[in-house]
Amino acid sequence: MPAPFSFTAPARLVDFMRQADEPGLINLAAGIPGLEALPTPELAAALGEAAAREGAKIFAYQHPSGDHLLRELLAERLRSRGAEVQGADILTTTGCTQALQLMISILVQPGDVVACEAPAYYGLLELLAAAKARVLPLPLAGADGIDLAAAEAALKEWKPRCLIVCSSLSNPSGVTLPEANRERLVSLCRGLGVRIIEDDIYAELVDGGAPRPMRAFDDGSTVAYVSSFSKSVAPGLRTGVCVPGTLFEEAATRKCQQDLHGSVVPEMALRYFIGSGALEPHLAALRERNRRRRSLGLAAIERSFPAGTQVTHPQGGYMLWAELPRLIDLTKLRSRARVDRIVFASGDVFFAARPARSYLRLNCAKATEEDLTAGLERLGALLQDSA
Repeated sequence: MPAPFSFTAPARLVDFMRQADEPGLINLAAGIPGLEALPTPELAAALGEAAAREGAKIFAYQHPSGDHLLRELLAERLRSRGAEVQGADILTTTGCTQALQLMISILVQPGDVVACEAPAYYGLLELLAAAKARVLPLPLAGADGIDLAAAEAALKEWKPRCLIVCSSLSNPSGVTLPEANRERLVSLCRGLGVRIIEDDIYAELVDGGAPRPMRAFDDGSTVAYVSSFSKSVAPGLRTGVCVPGTLFEEAATRKCQQDLHGSVVPEMALRYFIGSGALEPHLAALRERNRRRRSLGLAAIERSFPAGTQVTHPQGGYMLWAELPRLIDLTKLRSRARVDRIVFASGDVFFAARPARSYLRLNCAKATEEDLTAGLERLGALLQDSA
């Protein structure tokens, strides 16, 4: 297990987002859904109903913690998953990124040690680099996520300021922590005085439904919970969720200093969308869509990528994590693929230190099914040429 180290973020979130809506691309890179996956008619109806029922309130200031009735609905959903949360415990944020940034800004000072998964979301690594944190990477142990034995030893030795973990369908690896491991990690961190920031943004995409969050095993003194509806409903809503626990007042103050409150129009639209009963049918259809897309992606990789390529089989979601059988010059591969209007996420951007193997994160959700298959097959041919 390496010692904690300072680092410079290997990727810029802004660069990924700039290509998100670039026309003509087969986009296997950004972790975003395709337009046809969005519940556009239902959201439009919810927005219309919100405008009709709320009148001028939809265009006015609101409570700094967010729309009151929406927060009650969100709390009800969390309680249904075993987390004892009330509406007053919740802040709505501008996406999950603001929620993450809020909690990091409260917990982390320059030089502090922060533990996180390796690999981890490049946007998180960028936030940690900006906070001048020293990262303590925790390796994964197959489909069950963080290697608990190694993590326990590292946490006891270094006692980081916090542990940040994407508990379901972790980005990019796709792993989902088993319930027993969630409870054990919470207990371990509570005993060591290590705060947990649980990123739960992909939980609703798990086949069979969202599992119990880590927050279900805590009273808010150890686990701060963050999520959003960007992956499960629509990223353009920019509606995130933050349950800071015992850090609520500090988080609420910082949130208000940043932007007074979240955006009223999408929050009310989301409230009416959930209240209409549209969310569950949408999630069921979305999970089925993602399942089909993953199957297409896995089949294309199996027949096109070099022999020995290892690919995760996540329990849901729409991203695949591929480990190549040997080191590849990913910069050169990206340039060659870009000529064919294909973009993908190089695995090195998900590590604070350059990994010893070559990885690709592949999004199966944004491209059409035909482009998804064609793009992966072409990428496989380029990899074969590089062998």
